[in-house]
Amino acid sequence: MSMMTIEDLTQPHFDLVAAWLSNPEINRWLTAEWRGKNVTGVVIAMMIRNKKNRVFLVRWNGEPVALTALADIDSADATAMVWYLMGNPAFSGRGIVSSSVTQMARKCFQELKLESLYGWVMEDNLASAKVLQKAGFREAGRLRRAASSNGRQLDRIYFDLLASECAAI
Repeated sequence: MSMMTIEDLTQPHFDLVAAWLSNPEINRWLTAEWRGKNVTGVVIAMMIRNKKNRVFLVRWNGEPVALTALADIDSADATAMVWYLMGNPAFSGRGIVSSSVTQMARKCFQELKLESLYGWVMEDNLASAKVLQKAGFREAGRLRRAASSNGRQLDRIYFDLLASECAAI
Protein backbone atom coordinates (compact mmCIF):
# COMPACT_ATOMS: atom_id res chain seq x y z
CA MET A 1 0.00 0.00 0.00
CA SER A 2 1.34 3.44 -0.96
CA MET A 3 1.54 6.07 1.73
CA MET A 4 1.79 9.87 1.67
CA THR A 5 3.05 11.79 4.71
CA ILE A 6 3.93 15.40 5.46
CA GLU A 7 6.57 16.63 7.89
CA ASP A 8 8.07 19.98 8.77
CA LEU A 9 10.77 20.88 6.27
CA THR A 10 14.20 20.60 7.93
CA GLN A 11 17.77 21.46 6.96
CA PRO A 12 18.76 18.11 5.41
CA HIS A 13 16.22 18.78 2.62
CA PHE A 14 16.85 22.52 2.03
CA ASP A 15 19.07 21.92 -1.03
CA LEU A 16 16.57 19.49 -2.57
CA VAL A 17 13.72 21.98 -2.14
CA ALA A 18 15.95 24.78 -3.45
CA ALA A 19 16.56 22.72 -6.60
CA TRP A 20 12.81 22.18 -7.03
CA LEU A 21 12.13 25.90 -6.61
CA SER A 22 14.90 26.75 -9.10
CA ASN A 23 13.30 24.62 -11.81
CA PRO A 24 11.59 26.92 -14.37
CA GLU A 25 8.95 24.25 -15.10
CA ILE A 26 7.94 24.47 -11.44
CA ASN A 27 8.55 28.09 -10.45
CA ARG A 28 6.75 29.53 -13.48
CA TRP A 29 3.48 28.88 -11.62
CA LEU A 30 4.54 30.57 -8.35
CA THR A 31 4.60 34.18 -7.20
CA ALA A 32 7.10 36.55 -8.82
CA GLU A 33 9.49 36.20 -5.86
CA TRP A 34 10.21 32.60 -7.01
CA ARG A 35 9.68 32.80 -10.79
CA GLY A 36 12.86 32.50 -12.83
CA LYS A 37 15.10 32.50 -9.74
CA ASN A 38 17.97 30.27 -8.70
CA VAL A 39 17.20 29.39 -5.10
CA THR A 40 19.76 28.23 -2.55
CA GLY A 41 19.49 26.31 0.69
CA VAL A 42 20.20 29.59 2.52
CA VAL A 43 17.06 31.13 0.98
CA ILE A 44 15.05 28.09 2.12
CA ALA A 45 16.50 28.47 5.65
CA MET A 46 15.37 32.13 5.71
CA MET A 47 11.90 31.12 4.49
CA ILE A 48 11.62 28.55 7.28
CA ARG A 49 12.70 31.04 9.97
CA ASN A 50 9.99 33.49 8.95
CA LYS A 51 7.10 32.94 11.39
CA LYS A 52 4.61 33.84 8.66
CA ASN A 53 5.51 30.58 6.86
CA ARG A 54 4.94 26.92 7.64
CA VAL A 55 6.54 24.53 5.17
CA PHE A 56 6.08 20.77 4.87
CA LEU A 57 8.03 18.18 2.94
CA VAL A 58 5.75 15.62 1.30
CA ARG A 59 6.93 12.02 1.17
CA TRP A 60 5.54 9.17 -0.91
CA ASN A 61 6.57 5.81 0.53
CA GLY A 62 9.36 7.60 2.37
CA GLU A 63 10.74 9.42 -0.67
CA PRO A 64 10.65 13.25 -0.76
CA VAL A 65 8.50 14.17 -3.78
CA ALA A 66 6.66 17.44 -3.13
CA LEU A 67 6.18 20.49 -0.94
CA THR A 68 3.10 22.05 0.62
CA ALA A 69 3.18 25.26 2.61
CA LEU A 70 1.43 28.18 4.21
CA ALA A 71 2.60 31.74 3.62
CA ASP A 72 1.37 35.05 4.98
CA ILE A 73 0.06 33.41 8.15
CA ASP A 74 -2.03 36.06 9.87
CA SER A 75 -2.99 34.92 13.35
CA ALA A 76 -4.98 38.10 14.05
CA ASP A 77 -7.30 37.45 11.09
CA ALA A 78 -6.89 33.65 11.36
CA THR A 79 -5.97 33.16 7.70
CA ALA A 80 -3.05 32.07 5.51
CA MET A 81 -2.19 31.42 1.87
CA VAL A 82 -1.64 27.83 0.70
CA TRP A 83 0.96 26.95 -1.90
CA TYR A 84 2.44 23.69 -3.09
CA LEU A 85 4.52 22.03 -5.76
CA MET A 86 5.34 18.60 -7.12
CA GLY A 87 9.12 18.40 -7.01
CA ASN A 88 9.47 15.02 -8.69
CA PRO A 89 7.32 14.87 -11.85
CA ALA A 90 7.56 11.06 -11.93
CA PHE A 91 4.98 11.12 -9.10
CA SER A 92 2.48 13.48 -10.78
CA GLY A 93 -1.11 12.41 -11.32
CA ARG A 94 -1.39 10.23 -8.22
CA GLY A 95 -3.27 12.70 -6.00
CA ILE A 96 -0.23 13.16 -3.76
CA VAL A 97 -0.30 16.95 -3.74
CA SER A 98 -4.08 17.15 -3.22
CA SER A 99 -3.83 14.72 -0.31
CA SER A 100 -0.91 16.65 1.18
CA VAL A 101 -2.82 19.95 0.93
CA THR A 102 -5.80 18.33 2.68
CA GLN A 103 -3.57 16.91 5.41
CA MET A 104 -1.77 20.24 5.87
CA ALA A 105 -5.07 22.15 6.02
CA ARG A 106 -6.42 19.89 8.77
CA LYS A 107 -3.18 20.11 10.73
CA CYS A 108 -2.95 23.90 10.48
CA PHE A 109 -6.62 24.52 11.22
CA GLN A 110 -6.14 22.51 14.44
CA GLU A 111 -2.67 23.67 15.50
CA LEU A 112 -2.72 27.31 14.34
CA LYS A 113 -6.43 27.88 15.00
CA LEU A 114 -6.91 29.38 11.54
CA GLU A 115 -10.43 29.96 10.19
CA SER A 116 -9.69 30.38 6.49
CA LEU A 117 -7.09 29.28 3.97
CA TYR A 118 -6.80 30.60 0.44
CA GLY A 119 -4.73 29.89 -2.62
CA TRP A 120 -4.58 31.08 -6.18
CA VAL A 121 -3.72 29.60 -9.55
CA MET A 122 -2.98 31.11 -12.93
CA GLU A 123 -5.94 30.65 -15.23
CA ASP A 124 -4.00 28.31 -17.52
CA ASN A 125 -2.86 26.00 -14.69
CA LEU A 126 -5.79 23.60 -14.65
CA ALA A 127 -3.82 20.88 -12.81
CA SER A 128 -3.25 23.23 -9.88
CA ALA A 129 -6.91 24.24 -9.79
CA LYS A 130 -7.79 20.53 -9.57
CA VAL A 131 -5.40 20.13 -6.62
CA LEU A 132 -7.29 22.77 -4.66
CA GLN A 133 -10.72 21.50 -5.68
CA LYS A 134 -9.85 17.91 -4.69
CA ALA A 135 -8.65 19.26 -1.33
CA GLY A 136 -12.08 20.86 -0.76
CA PHE A 137 -11.30 24.46 -1.75
CA ARG A 138 -13.97 26.42 -3.60
CA GLU A 139 -13.47 29.07 -6.22
CA ALA A 140 -13.78 32.45 -4.49
CA GLY A 141 -13.07 34.93 -7.27
CA ARG A 142 -10.66 36.21 -9.85
CA LEU A 143 -8.17 39.03 -10.24
CA ARG A 144 -7.95 39.88 -13.90
CA ARG A 145 -4.53 40.06 -15.57
CA ALA A 146 -2.83 39.79 -12.16
CA ALA A 147 -0.10 37.24 -12.99
CA SER A 148 2.62 37.08 -15.62
CA SER A 149 3.33 33.79 -17.37
CA ASN A 150 5.60 33.36 -20.39
CA GLY A 151 5.27 37.02 -21.31
CA ARG A 152 1.46 37.07 -21.03
CA GLN A 153 -0.76 38.62 -18.38
CA LEU A 154 -3.22 36.08 -17.00
CA ASP A 155 -5.98 36.05 -14.43
CA ARG A 156 -5.40 34.73 -10.94
CA ILE A 157 -8.22 32.49 -9.80
CA TYR A 158 -8.61 32.45 -6.02
CA PHE A 159 -9.88 29.54 -3.96
CA ASP A 160 -10.66 29.29 -0.25
CA LEU A 161 -11.43 26.75 2.42
CA LEU A 162 -12.96 27.34 5.84
CA ALA A 163 -12.07 25.36 8.94
CA SER A 164 -15.72 24.26 9.24
CA GLU A 165 -15.61 22.89 5.66
CA CYS A 166 -12.35 21.05 6.23
CA ALA A 167 -13.87 18.91 8.95
CA ALA A 168 -16.30 17.49 6.37
CA ILE A 169 -13.56 16.39 3.95
